[in-house]
Amino acid sequence: MRKLEGVVPVLVTPLTKDGDIDGPALTRLVEYLNGKNIGGFWVLGTGAEDMNLTYKQRLCVLETIVKANEGKSPLVVGAGFFAMRDSLDFMDDTAHLVFDAYHVMPYHPLLSLDRIEWFYKQLADHAQKPVWMYTSANWCRFIPPEFVEKMKGYPNIAGIKFSTSNAVHTEKVIGMADEDFQVLTAVVRTFYVSLCLGVKGGTTVEACPFVGPIVDLYEKFENGDREGALIQQRKFNRMLEQMPQTPGKDNFLKVAEGKYILSKMGICDEYVSGYYRGLSDEEKVQIDEVLEANLWVND
Repeated sequence: MRKLEGVVPVLVTPLTKDGDIDGPALTRLVEYLNGKNIGGFWVLGTGAEDMNLTYKQRLCVLETIVKANEGKSPLVVGAGFFAMRDSLDFMDDTAHLVFDAYHVMPYHPLLSLDRIEWFYKQLADHAQKPVWMYTSANWCRFIPPEFVEKMKGYPNIAGIKFSTSNAVHTEKVIGMADEDFQVLTAVVRTFYVSLCLGVKGGTTVEACPFVGPIVDLYEKFENGDREGALIQQRKFNRMLEQMPQTPGKDNFLKVAEGKYILSKMGICDEYVSGYYRGLSDEEKVQIDEVLEANLWVND
């Protein structure tokens, strides 16, 4: 599969007021981001509210993105369901579409590592496209570096998205990347650190509303301006700290904030799915004030 390097946006899922997939808005988002210097798309991840989308909605999302992308950027597509049978069926039902690989997080926090190993091997044996492992202790059992090293040589396992703020574990997993096994990180506030540790790319849902400053950080780093990249990371982190904190405590996902900013850009509406909540008027005013005070994020 194609290499993913640089900034890899985790695509949010635009919705209508009735909770349906907003296909035109999703197309606008893909086209907008493809106009930037991105490294690919992470599709149907947690930032896409994947666990709150039905099987049919996920098919709709993928079909829309594939059509809008037109093969321009690498696509790694989520096939993680609570029911393993759904993951296998989803792989069968989408194998004919043009994208690069699947990613799957085992959404069962109490499974043993032995069962997770069995799980990934079953998926890799079944899938007609490469499979990425995907771990985050926020959502599933933590997968340690030793497990990654054990799995990386298994046929059809293409890589891992390793999401953690633990720099020691991150460094060890980044060091496992080679021509046949890719590694992406996922914590935007430590993107600079991960780049220093050798990662080639990082995913983040913040790259939907803030693709410019994150790409700028990456480009500064790649062009040898390490000091400029560090300054950009710190500026970006301080800006995020000024954002409303309560929505993240309620939703955990930071999609309501991102969708609101995207709505101000005319890309999509601000609706979120199911048990997540949108922003209050006071929180929107706070975001407006943060954006006004940080006009550089729109450069």
